[in-house]
Parts: sequence; structure tokens; C-alpha cells
Amino acid sequence: MYHHGVMDNPLGRAVRHSDEFDPTLLFPIPRAQARVRLGLRDPLPFEGVDRWRCYEVAWLDERGFPALGIATIEYPASSPMLVESKSLKLFLGSMNFTRFDSLGDVIRAIEEPLRRLLGVKEVSVTIEPVSKWCEAQISSPPGECIDEVDVSGHHAVRLRASEDVVSETIHSNLLRSLCPVTAQPDWGSVVVQYTGKRLDRISLLSHLVIHRSYQGFHEECCERLFADIARACVPSSLWVGCFYTRRGGIDINPERWIPGSDRPTIVGRLPRQ
Repeated sequence: MYHHGVMDNPLGRAVRHSDEFDPTLLFPIPRAQARVRLGLRDPLPFEGVDRWRCYEVAWLDERGFPALGIATIEYPASSPMLVESKSLKLFLGSMNFTRFDSLGDVIRAIEEPLRRLLGVKEVSVTIEPVSKWCEAQISSPPGECIDEVDVSGHHAVRLRASEDVVSETIHSNLLRSLCPVTAQPDWGSVVVQYTGKRLDRISLLSHLVIHRSYQGFHEECCERLFADIARACVPSSLWVGCFYTRRGGIDINPERWIPGSDRPTIVGRLPRQ
């Protein structure tokens, strides 16, 4: 069972590391409050997934010897809760001295508490063992990079789009936001693939520059950008992915899309992850 209040949030305060496997370390964050701020109400205008890649996963194998892996955790944006990142790090750290008979047992030990915490069954965990690490690919963000657009003298708050309808993929590596608890910066890349009115590059890049001071969890930031872009370009299809750099051994990658939209394939991870 999880009995957490606001003051139980481990983010922004000192928490002692546990050497005993402890699922109660996981801390839920309700999605509803952030969505109300953004004017998003049911039925949501998007589908989505949150993908977490965790590089500091260790446990004891059936011999009692340390084993390592890189875990990828996915769950749907429809879950009523998301998991707070420091609590996930503490939870995974509490596995370090726990013996598991198989990799499948490790995966189940992560999946089952997360399903209870998040309130959904669709939680998927995969773990890449050491033997697979060297096969991991580094990919560039797809589409045109808009970061060289000259925005000097422009301070557009509202996104603009022309009347020309296009299908295109664009990206920026200037994504930045602030943690809503600690106010520390998080960096990443944002990729947009859409069919709709052509987004004005100057206003979009200016919008991202203004977003650098926005305080919100990664998932909220992705939904905010999705909503702003959807209002501007009135798309028939739209996919927005935010790929944040690793912090505390975890990178967080929310994606949101209009149902039925094409989604680009990004193999592996981006260079800054």
C-alpha cells in the first residue's frame, strides 16, 4: 500500500539510501492538477506514453553476485499518476542487495509495484544486460533543426502558423524547463511531426526560449507544447516528443500524439542522453 502526502515527496530533501528492497519508496504525482493548469480536460486531445531509461539498475543474481542492467520503463499517458523520478531512483537502488533467481523476476519486481502506484496495468519493463550495451545506437533527432533561426528582436509569446498546409518533422535541442520542486534546470530536445498549417520558425523558437523558465515536470512540459502547437497549426496529425538529458541516472522521454498520427521511429537514444 502507498500512503503518501505532499510532504512525503523525496525530491528536494535528503533521503537515506536503503539496502532493503522497498516498493513503498515510490512516490506518485497526480497528473490532473497540471492538466487543469493547461486547460486539458477529459476526453484528452492526445494519446501518449512516458518512457524512462534507467542506467543505474543493479541486483544480486541467483548466486548472490552483483548483476547490472539498463532498464526501460514505459507506461501510458492515460495513467492517473506518474512516478516521481527521485523516488524511482531510490526504489531501484533498494534492489541492489536483493537476490533474484532470474531476469524475469527482476522485471516483475519493478513492474508490479509500478502498476499499483500508477493505477494502470499497461506498464512495460525491459532490461538490457551488460552483453547488449555495446549494441545500443545513438540517433540524431529526426527532421529539420530550427536552432539556427535568427530570433533576435523577436519576443513572440503566441505561436504563429501560415495558411500553407505541410507535412514535416522539425526539432530543437534548446528545450529547457525547471523542476517544479527544486527549480533546477532540465535540458532536452523536442521533436515535432505534424500535418497542418506551417509553423512559423521564429515564433516557435521564441516560444521555446520563453519555455526555458517554465516550471513543470517533463510530462507536463510535453503536454503544454503539444497543446500550444495544436492550437497554432490546427493539425490533422501531430506528434510531439520531448527527450530529456539524463539526470540521476535516468532520462525521461514523454511523447504525445493525436490518435492515428504517424510516429517517427527513433532507435536507441539521442547523443545528449
